[in-house]
Amino acid sequence: AENLCQKMGELAQAARRQEDFTASFAHELKTPLTSIIGYADMLRTMDLDKEEIMEASNYIYSQGKRLESLSLKLLELIVTKKQEYELTPIQAAAFMKNVVQTVSASLEAKKITLHMKAEEGVIIGEKDLLVSLLVNLIDNARKASYEQGDIWITGKKNPDDYEIMVKDNGCGIPEEELSKITEAFYMVDKSRARKEGGAGLGMTLCSKIVEIHDAKWRIRSKEGEGTTIWISFPEGGTRR
Repeated sequence: AENLCQKMGELAQAARRQEDFTASFAHELKTPLTSIIGYADMLRTMDLDKEEIMEASNYIYSQGKRLESLSLKLLELIVTKKQEYELTPIQAAAFMKNVVQTVSASLEAKKITLHMKAEEGVIIGEKDLLVSLLVNLIDNARKASYEQGDIWITGKKNPDDYEIMVKDNGCGIPEEELSKITEAFYMVDKSRARKEGGAGLGMTLCSKIVEIHDAKWRIRSKEGEGTTIWISFPEGGTRR
């Protein structure tokens, strides 16, 4: 009877999580769609001047990009849950340098300086997933950073693992929020996240990728000072 009650409780919790996910997803779709429809109707029915047309067009474009980001993140999450991955050796320093080159353009608008230092070492992993992991972490750091802020990404070879650190000096995360940041659609600052194009799925995806690689991560953050994330990849691809 005790086991049955426990199973029923677990099923009820799973059902609630599914309901929360569905409600959050519906909300994330509704908000930009309402804006897109409203501004498109303005363009269709009203006689607007050039500046008003540009403003409406820009809003439609930005909200469309947010919907695109949301759909891609959802697709990545679905794929990581359903697919088996072949993990292969990856030269960590060269890999990290390529990721930095990929994200550099997105940091220029806020004049953010990205500092990189990586020791030679090997990570056993799936390259595309690891790109998603680091791009998401750096992009989160970008969203949290102020203009002319700094982001650091470092790679360090230890005796039993290779550790990657991503650090920023941005707005930080309240201590009581840290345990929730990997929940789907959870955003510490919803207005700021949406303004920066966030969908609340990046950290959920990162958590899944860390799990697939049998890696460990820890997060330290302080409001007004920034956030630091360490990820340790086990030597040989598995924990001893």
